[in-house]
Amino acid sequence: MRTLALLTVLSSSVLAQSSRTACSLAPNIETEYLALPSMSDLTLSWEERYAPRRDLAKKYSADWPLQFMLQRPILQGVDMRREFDLALPYYRSLQDRLLGELLEARLLSPVYRKKSRAAFDHVLAQAGDSPWSHLVALEWAANRPNGDPALAAQEFEEFRQRCPGSLLAFRYLGSVRDPQKLRGHVVALRKALETAKKRGLDASEVELFRTVWTWELTAYGPNRVEEFRRVARADVEFLREHLNYDSWPWIFMVSFGYKQILGDDAAVKAIEDETLLRAPNGEASWWIAQDRWREKNPPPQRSTPEPNQPIPPSDVAADEAYGARHTAFMLPLIERFWGKPYAAFEAVNLLNAQSLPAGAFERLADLVLSNAERFPDQGSSIPPVQMQVAEAYVDHKIRLDRVPALVHQGVEDVENEEKHRRDSDAFDKMPRPPNGNISFTQRRAREILIRHAIVTQQKERALALLRDFRREIEQSKLADTTGRAGNSWRNDQMVYSMLARQAGLDVSIADLSISNPEQPDRYPVAEFEAKDLSGKTWSLADLQGKVTFVLFWRTGCACNNVLDGIQKLHERWKDRVDRAVLTISQDEGPAIAESFMKENGYSFPVICSVGVSEKFVPGGGYPRVFLVDSQGRRLQRRPTGDQTIDSIEEMADQLAK
Repeated sequence: MRTLALLTVLSSSVLAQSSRTACSLAPNIETEYLALPSMSDLTLSWEERYAPRRDLAKKYSADWPLQFMLQRPILQGVDMRREFDLALPYYRSLQDRLLGELLEARLLSPVYRKKSRAAFDHVLAQAGDSPWSHLVALEWAANRPNGDPALAAQEFEEFRQRCPGSLLAFRYLGSVRDPQKLRGHVVALRKALETAKKRGLDASEVELFRTVWTWELTAYGPNRVEEFRRVARADVEFLREHLNYDSWPWIFMVSFGYKQILGDDAAVKAIEDETLLRAPNGEASWWIAQDRWREKNPPPQRSTPEPNQPIPPSDVAADEAYGARHTAFMLPLIERFWGKPYAAFEAVNLLNAQSLPAGAFERLADLVLSNAERFPDQGSSIPPVQMQVAEAYVDHKIRLDRVPALVHQGVEDVENEEKHRRDSDAFDKMPRPPNGNISFTQRRAREILIRHAIVTQQKERALALLRDFRREIEQSKLADTTGRAGNSWRNDQMVYSMLARQAGLDVSIADLSISNPEQPDRYPVAEFEAKDLSGKTWSLADLQGKVTFVLFWRTGCACNNVLDGIQKLHERWKDRVDRAVLTISQDEGPAIAESFMKENGYSFPVICSVGVSEKFVPGGGYPRVFLVDSQGRRLQRRPTGDQTIDSIEEMADQLAK
């Protein structure tokens, strides 16, 4: 018996060692994996889609490729509090401790950067032969805000050497810094996609066409654009011929190819017409219908905002009329897609619409709440949807008995989710208060509960909650409440004053206006130095003494329809010493942005750097636009996407005064 037990242990160890270096699933495991419900099938809840994956993971708990493939859906935006609490104990229970440590490091790497780095360094030292160790290191290092570009380039090569036939690493192709190696990897990706065309594509492979087009455009260069277009056209026509009308990623990629790569808008319209006809209830039709409505119904032009002045009545009336038209369009669309998560997210935005027909509000609220339970992987919000629905109940004065429970559930959900972020070091570079989401949610909950007590005529309860609120305000008052640090305190003071008046307490008008400073907040831009595509070096000093329009963007983003206007603004300001335009590209490398600029005839300045964008706004992100004043301070009140050049000029003139 002891011999048999020893042989079993040795056999298990050999199999684990074998799977540790494998790049793909064993045939018998692959058969079971492919039989799992699709994670993109949104007719099924998260539990219906992912529970079979948990079971399969436990069945083959020592198989490295399977464990990493089954983990991937958790990494793609699932509500942390639910799945993390199940996954972490499972990883810690695995007999193969190296596998368990690596899976845990991968799961927590977006949150605990230092801890996960130490964990995969430890695993690499003992399992450097495993491609999965190098994949986890690559994913960690490729994190744009706080990764390690040199390590990412190294680990990309390590993984590709071990698994040359795998497509997993190509998501991080931008990590490659050596031009010669990059060209070789682009050729390899092209060959892999041509092979995939012959055997049939899945959704993840379809998304890689955008990657190969991006880098091939750079590799071909401006003198071989037509040759590149011929190759890209062959891809697009193949995707069109095998079009999956029910798949939004597939429809998006074909449309992207025709519009952004080939400049063929007519083909895009034809594809959309076919999609609406052949798959009227598919996700692609949901987005196409909204895009077409917006094209035919642009938002009303607004007057140029004046500091400390109310919105003109004509603007208010135009916005209300536009909102009514939008509600009349969206309600039947949501009815058509009832039960789909993307429809429920739009339902949240309609809860406070002023023109809802009888009974529609209650149905929308029910949809929102059931969606939050069924589809935690499809997104989350702050404040949570339970609190948004509770606040809407108070506004509409219905279902008031459900409000306290919904508010407490929302606070509990945020606290449970934030516990995984409480000690995070991923946001060390961002000026955010500890437990910021929890604090914001708790303040919002207090406001809703006070309003609920007032509406339900629970006067003693309302007064007790207000006394506690006032006490917190007095205890948290800062010595200086005029700057950014005092924003939260001033907002609490205003909210308290409003609620106190609703409860019948005597509050002075001075209290009501305390949070309205005489001018919009302006936040200093941090010191930076970087070269733009022309080779000019920019620093914070170059923004001194002038008003600067700043845009964060990225090639391939649908938001790039504003770039023609940015070019016109640059041409208008380029000879002025008191004005400037500066854009910051979020692309993986300057060659991508440079090729895009040449192709479209743009000449405005472009710095290609995520790091520089974070000097302006913690966290970066795109698309974002704002003005920087002559003292190098970012204006909190930003131009909107639909403002004209003239209105931006007026804002700049006001800022310069």
